[in-house]
Amino acid sequence: MTTIDIHFCEMLLKKVGDELHKTCKHWRQPSSSKDLFTKFNDVNNWATNQLRTALNEKYPYIQWSHSEFAVHNQEKPEFEGEYWICDSIDGAIQFLQGISAYTISLCLIRDGQPVLACIYEPCNQDFFHAKQGEGAFLNGDKINVGVKEGLTDALITTTPPSNPNEELAVTNQTIKGFEQLIPKAFAIRMLGSVSLQLAYVACGRIDGYYEFGTGIYDWLAGALIVKEAGGHVTDIRGSDFTWGSSGVIAANTKIHAELEKELKDVK
Repeated sequence: MTTIDIHFCEMLLKKVGDELHKTCKHWRQPSSSKDLFTKFNDVNNWATNQLRTALNEKYPYIQWSHSEFAVHNQEKPEFEGEYWICDSIDGAIQFLQGISAYTISLCLIRDGQPVLACIYEPCNQDFFHAKQGEGAFLNGDKINVGVKEGLTDALITTTPPSNPNEELAVTNQTIKGFEQLIPKAFAIRMLGSVSLQLAYVACGRIDGYYEFGTGIYDWLAGALIVKEAGGHVTDIRGSDFTWGSSGVIAANTKIHAELEKELKDVK
């Protein structure tokens, strides 16, 4: 079992994230979606290489997952032992458009379980982290999920599919869930980076988060931070959040129960 230096991880994510922030502020805005994807691939590859190289030098025995965009590889643990799951630019569209809601997300899997999560938001220089069984923290201070007791007072967020035309069933579920919750919640929003929205649930800035679909790698780091902050995390039907889960709900216990009730019949 490798002992992970949180300070090292924090400094690494800040170094890469702050360079991304400088890049984002000074480049020409994309002129088309094709231009956007070209820019994303270039910058994402640079950031990923920086993170992977540094982590491999520090922890050479920990493997690296290349399955961020390969959902079929996310149904069960990829490796025995320890490996990193990393999203170098979570919230790519926001990043490329110069909007602040993007992060770097890093999660360590050990024997099939997430045991360490780090999320860095460069624009506000917010560093969230959690170790299994040791609590959740924002910039070194312990955090907890919010204390609101019902949807009528709650800010709830979600995220649509990245490729709605290719994921029509999930797109329709997202729309139906939105319609179901708009009359019930205080406010419903879509704020960009999935990991950032989950981190905001962990510190009480957001009261609940839900999302349809699969792709558990988008959720693992944020879900661990929410759990360590005293929150409740399940799949979209209220079952255990684990490999092969469909969708996610994260909130405090009371708001989670209401979200689960409202979303259970969305198909």
